[in-house]
Amino acid sequence: MKRITALLLALLMLLSFAACGGDEDAESSAPQKDDASSEIEESTVSSTEAEEETTPAESFDSEGKYIPLNYENMKIMKLTQWDMCDGIVESNYNEKAFRIKAKETMENIAEGGFNTVLLQIRPFADSYYKSEYYPLSYFVTGSYAKQEVEYDVVSIFIEEAHKLGLSIHAWINPMRCMTRAEIEAITGDWAITDWYSHMGDGGEKSEYMFSGTDAGGTTRLYLNPAYEEVRQLIINGIDEILTNYKVDGVFMDDYFYPEEVKNNTSIDANAFANRTDDSAVVFEFRCNSVNTLIRGIYSKVKEHGEDIIYGISPNGHISHAYGNECADIYTWCANEGYCDIMYPQFYYGMLHGQVSISELMKQWDSVLTNESIKLVPILTLHKAGTEDQWAINDDAKAEWKTYSDVVLMSMTYMLLSPYRDIDGIGFFCYQYFYGGSKSAAVKAELENYAPIWNDYENLIGLSVEELVDRYAELGLDLKALGDMWDERLVNTGRFLPLFNIPQQSEESK
Repeated sequence: MKRITALLLALLMLLSFAACGGDEDAESSAPQKDDASSEIEESTVSSTEAEEETTPAESFDSEGKYIPLNYENMKIMKLTQWDMCDGIVESNYNEKAFRIKAKETMENIAEGGFNTVLLQIRPFADSYYKSEYYPLSYFVTGSYAKQEVEYDVVSIFIEEAHKLGLSIHAWINPMRCMTRAEIEAITGDWAITDWYSHMGDGGEKSEYMFSGTDAGGTTRLYLNPAYEEVRQLIINGIDEILTNYKVDGVFMDDYFYPEEVKNNTSIDANAFANRTDDSAVVFEFRCNSVNTLIRGIYSKVKEHGEDIIYGISPNGHISHAYGNECADIYTWCANEGYCDIMYPQFYYGMLHGQVSISELMKQWDSVLTNESIKLVPILTLHKAGTEDQWAINDDAKAEWKTYSDVVLMSMTYMLLSPYRDIDGIGFFCYQYFYGGSKSAAVKAELENYAPIWNDYENLIGLSVEELVDRYAELGLDLKALGDMWDERLVNTGRFLPLFNIPQQSEESK
């Protein structure tokens, strides 16, 4: 829910930044991993006074409790662990230098037209802050063997985001853990190191962790949600985040059970044998375990404030996420007490024979029967200029290489879809917008959808006729775009025309 007071303050802050001349090119001001130490120190000295004069655009109630800042229609940037420097503290970034990098990052995001940041805090059952429950991440310290931190990168990110009126949500991957080599390098006593030491020994904790392969092909450890103690660790970590930081929401990514363990019943044999639910098979038991975890997270989030958002970002292909990863989207989207927002990953384009954007909109409309749950699809630029190896037909495999307006037309179809309105849009991820090695194909996609981007949140919910007029105001011929893509779709032999844009009337021209 949008908080009026917070939004007004945010707008005032944005106006003040604009008045100070914050029109530097976003790409040139993006943080780079190889900046010289001398340049960082020089920038640190010159910006100290300006930093001291700014205050976060944050609001508090009469009891001094932070009021979350969230937007009715969200424009999301995912800020992943890969978007940041390895070993922030271990590198040449002292606290003042890192604050400059965090400030530049958030300025790039705000100037890019986004209003919400999903900030990775727990990528591999580790932590970006000094935690009671999880070891420090090597993305902060440079090594899992180093468990000391010189400053709090999370608080700095949050402060810099709120100064610009950006909503910021804590991003966790609750089940995915580090590799064996990484966990063996960790110093200190932690629940995960204790559970790892018992893997396979047949004891009570032997199934608290299991091995699996992630989407990138890396063999990792995973936390097993079949056990109450494991679920409680995850929930305690979220409680800790919400207790210590003024985040506006909690976000859970798509790492549930890895597909590799679908038929491996040994990883939870004892838990299934001693189950207290009515599940008849292991698959159902695993879905119930994940559901129990998600209900627990939702309940803990709401203990800290009804206006704090809890969202989940599963694979956009619903039957795959459910059948292979035990992500019970059907239950989450139909009932209260599981989530506030679904952020499905729509990473497929317009021509994919199985999960095109049009098919995904149809599927998600059918499962989102709880109308209080928002739908905010996440798109990607990582396929731009490449062959989609996962596509099941030649047209879809070549789509991202053949065309440079895939994102434009995906966004356009979501506006024109006969199914439910979306409640915003998001992108994976920061590096494709501001990375130093941005490809020509990515730049072309960005340029093609740029005309509708800044006003996109105001285009949601408009009629076809209104969209035709608004696109014209933005310098785009919606009918011509729709006709062009309808021809491409029909030529595949697998689609009927999807856009069917009416001819603009003489009166409206």
